[in-house]
Amino acid sequence: MWRWPRSWPRRIRGCCSCCSGCLIIFLVLCLALLGFALIPNSYPAYPSSGTSPAAYPSTVAGHGLPWLHSNGTVILDSQGRQVLLRGMNVTGLEEAKDMRPGPVPTSRDFAEMEADGFDVIRLPINWSRLEPSPGHMSRSYLNLVQSVVNDAAAHGIYTILDLHNIDWSIYYGGDGAPSWATAGPLPRSFPLGSPWNRHLAPGVLASYGIYWADLGGWQQDVTEVWSYVAREFRSDSAVAGFDLWNEPHPFPAPPGLFEKKLLLPFEAHAITHLAAIAPHQMWITEQTLDFGLPTYVGRLPYPNQVYSSHVFATLLEPPSQKPTPQYAIPLTLLEDQAQEAGGAPWVGEIGAGNGQANQAWVAREMNELDKYRLGWAYWDWEEGGSWAFKRMASRLRIVARAYPRATPGTVDTLSYDYQDGRLVLQFSGDASGRPLLVEVPSFYQSFHLKSSDPAQDVSAHLDSGDHLLTIRIADNDLHHRLVIRLTA
Repeated sequence: MWRWPRSWPRRIRGCCSCCSGCLIIFLVLCLALLGFALIPNSYPAYPSSGTSPAAYPSTVAGHGLPWLHSNGTVILDSQGRQVLLRGMNVTGLEEAKDMRPGPVPTSRDFAEMEADGFDVIRLPINWSRLEPSPGHMSRSYLNLVQSVVNDAAAHGIYTILDLHNIDWSIYYGGDGAPSWATAGPLPRSFPLGSPWNRHLAPGVLASYGIYWADLGGWQQDVTEVWSYVAREFRSDSAVAGFDLWNEPHPFPAPPGLFEKKLLLPFEAHAITHLAAIAPHQMWITEQTLDFGLPTYVGRLPYPNQVYSSHVFATLLEPPSQKPTPQYAIPLTLLEDQAQEAGGAPWVGEIGAGNGQANQAWVAREMNELDKYRLGWAYWDWEEGGSWAFKRMASRLRIVARAYPRATPGTVDTLSYDYQDGRLVLQFSGDASGRPLLVEVPSFYQSFHLKSSDPAQDVSAHLDSGDHLLTIRIADNDLHHRLVIRLTA
């Protein structure tokens, strides 16, 4: 048997013995985590009262906007047309310190969005404002949410409600959870510059650990908060979906283990609970904020899902953060992960600050999003920081684009040149009886249309009031190619 040499100081022998013990404990812990990760997940059944996408109501509700649903690949309206939701994040209802939220949007804001051709807002809302004290929901805050939804819908704009969370809580300088749902006296900051002083704060990491391990009852609180919201909007087709949790990240849990054993069970519980209340809205789950680390993507056995990415939060970043952006990497990743997850892909946040470099970056990004035929929500309309779209007139024609709002079939190719107003669209499907709707920003007043369909079978009308180009195709061809040249 090997023995410590007598010449070795006792403190070294003791130190090595201690290290060996720590290594054994670490290995046992790793094996335990591996065993835990290999246990198959079981998910609650979807409620029988939940509506399958095939049975979605053809009638509109609330504001005249058709119900939307996901078939797991694309978003569809009640006529079965593919819908590209493209618009703005609107931060005016947030309670946050990590950023400066913009003002509460008004009807005038939504009139401008409608004129720019946008058809959706992603509306961040906060748990801290919905449940300011344990068990007490804020009717005044929900009324404010309802008012914004109504104003948007009056201009033909859908709303996606997003339960926003960054750095756990305003208590730690972020936003999301109320101050009563925190890890208590642990330090609120870490000795690094902003924002890492918040990202790595012991209180923030401990709060996330408590939440995702479901140790403090907070997941049930969040479910009740979502239930309160769902009951309010369950009959309103203008609310397209519920974005269950903003930018989930694995820390302090290991990536991979986090998604499979903590995030997916939370999403499954939330979806099945809310489906019994609001069966017609879409369920939006998000790609993990993983900083490029390996993740696990699982499929929840439920209908009507959308899988969302925040492009600048994964691998595609503005030039100020990354010298040579690689556009195909994160968008291909989104497509692949959405297919694995069984949700229609959608980009919930994109954008960049002001400056010419960022301007060129956004232009290239928008072209790439067209290439991938993706919907998106730009960050954001009018925040208090430097990313506000409304304050950058030079970005208007880059971001406010012509695109198919509702396509009677599947979009095969899409491209748009913002410099000359040329939109090229190819789609497959029977278009007879189902008009193609194209969003046209208000700085265009006329158009010229070429179609692969016989000229006598195609009619088109541009409505300057709702900024929609309605194209009707009367033949029974299943493949269509349109070139639309828009002019001022």
